[in-house]
Amino acid sequence: MGDATQHTLRGFAEVLVRLGIATEEQTAVGLAEAAGIGMDLDEDFGNPDELTFLVGECGLGFQTPEKAMGDLEDGYEELLLDAAACVGGSVVVDDVELVKDEDGEQYLHFRRNGRSIWHPAEHLSDSTRYMDWNTTFEAIGDLVPGNDDPRSFYQLDGDAYDAWWLLLTPEQAEGLKEFGLPLPVDVGNWVRDKTPTAEPGTPAWYMEDDRLHADKESRRCLDAWLTPMGAALDRWRTAHLPDDFPFDYSPDSLLVLERLVLDRFDGPAALQAAADAGDEFHAGAVRYVGETALRMWPCRWTYRHSDDPLMVFANEPMICPNAPQGFAWDVSPRYALHTLVQDRTPHGLREYLSTVGDAVDSHHKALRARTR
Repeated sequence: MGDATQHTLRGFAEVLVRLGIATEEQTAVGLAEAAGIGMDLDEDFGNPDELTFLVGECGLGFQTPEKAMGDLEDGYEELLLDAAACVGGSVVVDDVELVKDEDGEQYLHFRRNGRSIWHPAEHLSDSTRYMDWNTTFEAIGDLVPGNDDPRSFYQLDGDAYDAWWLLLTPEQAEGLKEFGLPLPVDVGNWVRDKTPTAEPGTPAWYMEDDRLHADKESRRCLDAWLTPMGAALDRWRTAHLPDDFPFDYSPDSLLVLERLVLDRFDGPAALQAAADAGDEFHAGAVRYVGETALRMWPCRWTYRHSDDPLMVFANEPMICPNAPQGFAWDVSPRYALHTLVQDRTPHGLREYLSTVGDAVDSHHKALRARTR
């Protein structure tokens, strides 16, 4: 932590230059602006947060206002454009719209380098000028350079209202913390900048997009799961299902499968033991549940490899709705079975999987509500 004597405008400017956040020319302009309104450049500030306005005077960063100056849509657009400007031209934002669908659900839409991005939003009323901070933070996170650029957006002030933000490397952020700034929030989402060649919105587009942005091991694991799908399900049907099982991937067939699963496993522990032992019935049930979802709604299999053992829903095949990430969340056929044997309620599999259809429906409603 820096000494209290360093918490001056001049000291802050020196830190910005030393960390490579600003040039000497930029800080000279900022200090001149501060001096021009009668501020003492060597005055000690007990709270370093009070120094962050200098960032704006230097022509750096952007500010998250307490509320939009005009209407909400304009407020979001101005904020996103200011954040994108920090990246230096590699991120272009356009087509910003605050969308309200037929059910009254609101979404923030914009394009990052041509790709549509959606985030759900909540506001107190149609006339409110207060932004949804969760939506704001998520949207800011979408504007990091990504790829091999390690920088993220950091909030400098302790309070989000009227806070100043900078695009920083982890080392620069650590340097500002050592100076005494809190930096309570940092955001940086997974960037998808590669463009599929398939027609947008089609199943082929979503599958190609996944492969373009997945690492090599994730692609290998997904291929290893999908390639034997037909043969594996045929073996499962022959070896483990009764002759009268309705093997048609229908919602009704899930009800029959539920009874078989509940008869076989008396709880999550038994199910997990079977999974750990490589039980063929369990593996086949996971496949069948996922393949049934594919026939009920527009969705696809995905896989995300991770070396982090604590990463939730990594290293297993998942089902993802064919919808932008703001609507879609992956569902786990394995966990659908877990929930079934834990709750032991009828229609549990379909109820768990129904979030896939809900995501697709929500996306379609939002598209219909767009005015541009």
